[in-house]
Amino acid sequence: MPLRNRRPLTQELIDWADVIIVMETHHARHILTHFQTEHGKIRILEIPDTYYRDDPELIQQLKLKVITILESGQRRR
Repeated sequence: MPLRNRRPLTQELIDWADVIIVMETHHARHILTHFQTEHGKIRILEIPDTYYRDDPELIQQLKLKVITILESGQRRR
């Protein structure tokens, strides 16, 4: 299935974001290695990146974890 709305990560996007939410630790490491940002800006969901796009189980996990992060206003893991 083709990826929709695919947009490469750029320093401009990193700078624009208040919080960066990633699924796994290696995603955070990649950002910290290739871009300039504060470690505390990144939140790791601890969801394995093994799901197919639009998988109902993945969507449910994302809703629960992302909403919790956004509602709490927490930026540190």
